[in-house]
Formats: sequence, structure tokens, C-alpha cells
Amino acid sequence: MFSAFVIETAKQHAEACYPQESCGLVIGGHYVPQKNLSPTPERAFKIKRSAMAASDVQAVIHSHPNGPACPSEADMRGQQSMGVPWGIIVSEGGVALEPFWWGTDEIPPLLGRPFRHGVTDCYSIIRDYYRLEKSIVLKDYPRQWEWWLDGQADMYAQYFGDENFFVINPDEDELQPGDVFLAQVKSPVINHGGVYMGGGIILHQLGGPQGYDPSRLSCRVPLYPWRKYITLWLRHKHA
Repeated sequence: MFSAFVIETAKQHAEACYPQESCGLVIGGHYVPQKNLSPTPERAFKIKRSAMAASDVQAVIHSHPNGPACPSEADMRGQQSMGVPWGIIVSEGGVALEPFWWGTDEIPPLLGRPFRHGVTDCYSIIRDYYRLEKSIVLKDYPRQWEWWLDGQADMYAQYFGDENFFVINPDEDELQPGDVFLAQVKSPVINHGGVYMGGGIILHQLGGPQGYDPSRLSCRVPLYPWRKYITLWLRHKHA
């Protein structure tokens, strides 16, 4: 996305700031380090408002010392409010890893994408499927890792209700490609979803015990083994 020099400069900044979060802006194709003004810089960052509001900001990059390797709810809200890509560099023990990005125009392939909460998770693959296959743009919703264990009981049901989906009864209505399922997987509330592809096959993004798991890949699998977890079937009114 940006030059190797930009990435290397941002990584060096992350290592220099460890164990605090580094933060900087990409302006004019250059990484410009910023002072972290957060009162808790070990777990958050804050950049001077005037710098963040500059019209020539191309991206925001900050670090997560020792993880997690996924954006927080606050990160997702910040990216959406700015409308430019954000990158996170995980610095493990002070050694900076390659950044990951979100908020870009690029959509990764629907199959074989690794699980990363808030970037390539089960809601993301439904959003991307609808954008690619149905030309329907669904909103993204900032969400914290393990939100389903944190009192946000009906988050998925609310998402889809706000996005013009309605409930269907699979015993009475024949499933159609593009129908969405919502499921409870080792959770007291709905915490997973995917898309019916037809022919008894679903597309979904497998999650993991951590906010990032490169071994958990999106895939097409038979519907039958997943029926016991499915709570709701939904259909978009314009699909």
C-alpha cells in the first residue's frame, strides 16, 4: 500500500516507543511520527486533533505492544470517522512485525482469508460477499473482540435488522443463495454468521480463541453439520 521506506520507518518508531504505543501519520507518501498524548500510552494512543484533521493525511499507523493483532472498537471508530486506511503494527517484545491494514478499497478473496477480528471476520465476509456478488453495501459496525461475552447480547441481530434483512423460516421458505445464517457457537448469544451458497453449501469465516488466527481460513463447507448452531435465517429485501 505504501513504500517499504514508510513501513520500515513506522516499524522503527514502534520499536523505539515500546512498551508504549507509537502513532504516526502518512502524509505525502512519508511516515510522520506523532507524540502519543494518551494518559495511558501503554494501551492507547491519541494524536493532536489538528494533525488528525489535516486534509492531506493518507493513513494512520499505530502500534499494539504485545498485541492484540486486531483493531479495537475504538480503532474501528477512529478509522471510520477519518475515512482513510489505518494500519496496526504489533510489536512483540519490542520487535515490530509487518503492519496489517483495514479501511482500504481492496477486498481480499472470499476463500482462504485468515481470521482477524474486525478486518476479516464472519461479519466481514458477509459484507464482502454482498458487495461483490449483490452490489449491496452493508455498513461496518465497530466491535470489540469477544463482544458476545461483554453484554452486547443482540449485536448481530441488530446489525442485520438495520441492514434490511428479514427473518425467514427454512422449513417453509426454500433457502436461496445469498441467504444469511446467524449462529451461536460456544456462546450464550448469536456470535457467528455466514452465507448460503446453494446446493447445501455455506460460506463462512472461521474464528479462533484469539483475535487473530492465520490458521483459521474462510471456506465453503456443507451446511448440515452447522444446522445445530444456527438460530436465525435471514434474507435481504433487495437481494
